[in-house]
Amino acid sequence: MAPDPASWSREELLAALAERDAVIAALMAEVEQLKRRVGMDSSNFSMPPGSDGPAARAKRAKKTKNRSPRPRGGQPGHDGHALAWRSSPDQVTMVGPQSCCGCGQTLAGVEGEVVARVQVFDTPPVKLQVTEYRMVQVACPACRWTTRAATPPGLAGPCCYGPNVRAATALLACAGHMSITRAADLMGVLLDVPVSTGFTGGLVKRVADRLTGFESAVKNALRAAPVLHHDESPARVAADDGDRLLYVYTARADRLLWFGAADNRGHDALDGFGILPGYRGTLVRDDYVGYATYDQDLAAVQLCCAHLLRSLRGIGELDPDGSRVQRCWTEPVMSALTDAKAAVAQAHTEGATALDPQVLDALRARYDEAVAWGIATNTHRDWPSGRHPGYTLAKRLQTRAAQVWRFTVDFAVPFTNNPCEQPQRMVKLQMKIGGCWRSVRTAARYCLIRSYLGTARNHGIHPLDALRDALSEAPGCHPETPDQSQA
Repeated sequence: MAPDPASWSREELLAALAERDAVIAALMAEVEQLKRRVGMDSSNFSMPPGSDGPAARAKRAKKTKNRSPRPRGGQPGHDGHALAWRSSPDQVTMVGPQSCCGCGQTLAGVEGEVVARVQVFDTPPVKLQVTEYRMVQVACPACRWTTRAATPPGLAGPCCYGPNVRAATALLACAGHMSITRAADLMGVLLDVPVSTGFTGGLVKRVADRLTGFESAVKNALRAAPVLHHDESPARVAADDGDRLLYVYTARADRLLWFGAADNRGHDALDGFGILPGYRGTLVRDDYVGYATYDQDLAAVQLCCAHLLRSLRGIGELDPDGSRVQRCWTEPVMSALTDAKAAVAQAHTEGATALDPQVLDALRARYDEAVAWGIATNTHRDWPSGRHPGYTLAKRLQTRAAQVWRFTVDFAVPFTNNPCEQPQRMVKLQMKIGGCWRSVRTAARYCLIRSYLGTARNHGIHPLDALRDALSEAPGCHPETPDQSQA
């Protein structure tokens, strides 16, 4: 039988009340932690927007609805792109009236004056053109040695597809955000002939095999870049023992773009890629602990401020209803960072190479004061898993302040890691539409070809031209044995 509280002594009652208060405090902290987990989305945590649930999408839609309406079409300052008038069209078709609108007299053959022009940009109907190559062998009049003409590069077997079909098929399979089967089906519809998945998948492997030299060259160029962006994102691979995670890594410097795939997120993958080991420039990255190993060899580090702003926004949302315990320091930190970004943009527009020292000191003072307040506010605040996340973030912002503010002293360093994160959206889209990869090897092939196409596009090279170059072969000559019958 449970003891009757009426019979307890004063000390026993105080002890029971203290125990109850401790349990309540622990439960409230656990509820706060669970509310934080439930409220995590792409606006306050490092998550892709595609992973947002219905509640997060509704919240984002509500924020968008409350904003002032954005004007349709191109925004002010956007150059825009449209069809450009050509002074020398490929074909000219004269359109004249058939009869007079006044008397009905026929006007066929009557010369007139051009008063209006319209140019139509279109492609001719897709139709396979079959070309037969006939290799000739010739006996030398002097030595009677018979020489056969070499088969043109890229031709094999009695029948094969030409470079344009191969390049278009490889483009659909590698950059069309579809599976190998869908790419083969679409090419079959366009060409009105069957295209096998084996042919399509073989093209992907063939292109990847030919890009070994490109990958080595782009890695060497990335290691020599003064500012390098690096990031990683999870993906899926369908193994025999079930779906497993793999990670797609991205490195970018100016117009150079590289993707890689590995089955782990550790130093084995980062070292194996051979880009970060030995790099001596400025690395723009998020705060993933795996990158910290390379910091000692770097000239500087710039943490992605977009990640920091999302984290600050998430901590601010931990405030109970009507309270501003967290926002009293997260909002000033966010304001200091965004004001610094605007000040750098203004200084860059005015041709300056550095911020005014007084402006920079004032911004840093606002940041340091707010971060110190965040540490003091959350030092003794309970959290089920240990330190309060507000304290952890504030302490990190204080310890890594030089890495947060690097963009204010070196204008070549951007505010965010977006140049590296934006290309990963295409990888996510490929995984969402085309499904998972069958192995890490096939994912690595896809990443290598995406690196090639992305870098080529950044240099103004058309993707089809780039793939045709990758699939081309050097010409050769095939000598035959002497024609004994003519000897």
